[in-house]
Amino acid sequence: MRILFVHNYYQQRGGEDGVFQQEVSSLRENGHAVETVEFTNERFDGSLIGNLLGAVKSLYNSQSARRVEQAIDTFQPDIVHIHNLFYEASPSVIRAAKRRGIPVVMTLHNYRLVCNSGMLSRAEQVPCERCLTKTIPLAGVRYGCFRDSRIQSTQLTAITSLHKLTGLWRSVDRYIVLTEFARKKILESSLNLRPEQVVVKPNAVPDLGYSGPEQREDFFLYIGRLSFEKGIKVLLEAAKSQTFELVIAGDGPFREEVEQVANQYTNVTYVGKLDRQAGIDMMKRAKAILVPSIWYEGLPTTILEAFSTGTPIICSDQENLEEIIGSDETGLFFKTGNSTSLVNTILLAIKMIDKYMHESARTKYKKKYNDERLLKVIVNLYDKVLTDYCYH
Repeated sequence: MRILFVHNYYQQRGGEDGVFQQEVSSLRENGHAVETVEFTNERFDGSLIGNLLGAVKSLYNSQSARRVEQAIDTFQPDIVHIHNLFYEASPSVIRAAKRRGIPVVMTLHNYRLVCNSGMLSRAEQVPCERCLTKTIPLAGVRYGCFRDSRIQSTQLTAITSLHKLTGLWRSVDRYIVLTEFARKKILESSLNLRPEQVVVKPNAVPDLGYSGPEQREDFFLYIGRLSFEKGIKVLLEAAKSQTFELVIAGDGPFREEVEQVANQYTNVTYVGKLDRQAGIDMMKRAKAILVPSIWYEGLPTTILEAFSTGTPIICSDQENLEEIIGSDETGLFFKTGNSTSLVNTILLAIKMIDKYMHESARTKYKKKYNDERLLKVIVNLYDKVLTDYCYH
């Protein structure tokens, strides 16, 4: 099969970029012909002229469309797979593929098409669904939900709303979402998609190697962004009970608060932002990882890596997280936003976590999130899209 991937890197690289690179590599290694068209947002330099030009081009960038059309003409793909099109690529890349008669698959890594923050949340309201069903979601502009800027939020709202009205989003043959929860939200949204247009395919992570109970130490680990929606306030309040050992790794807006608690309480250790391998090594030593998020979450790579290493998970009882974690065999839940519930759950985990839970987490990885299995899933998806396209 011949697949043309289209991806737009943000100025700060993130998880979407890793998933894009992983899927490209996996397909190539398994005999599929893959080419990429890659964009960056480097010209969005923050200057007035740069921002004005960027605002116009992000609505519909004809130069990006031509790049994709040229790649299609040269490579002759069976299918085009878009991972991100904001902002340099723009929605024009969808139209370019359609003009050439090529079916389009697009992965939705977040809720950006229906929510300016991309997370169905904002600082004053977590979660927040004010804009989910609005064709032109003005609340996102009013609250400056994108980068705390009304101007940039207006730009993003214009992009998403214009192409709802033109029907461009509905022209995508398949949207890939990461969980059933995300599928439900997207189908409820103002995109007005057909149920068969939205399918679930989780991300894969590499096999990081199992770490059994004999390698574990008596600390619990939080690793990730230090921000409000991640439940850092809840985590710090729980830590002040001094009933468990906590290691915090990461960086973000709440770094100063984390450092203050770590300096004041001897049971809390802050190790800063770790590189990936150091984070994995620490995960393999932890008794469990903590995921205290108060927003819906997507499909956190940290959780998938925990499964791969056999690390149990203690997380808030958000519906999406409950779907990912499943039963008590791989983790425990506490009441979202409730630090007392988190403390009680950790104390229960100290007694409950055993070899069986470590092995169950590892089994879940093998059954659901390993690269070999998900390669088959995506290839089958491409085949189904091509079959449907032929009969359309």
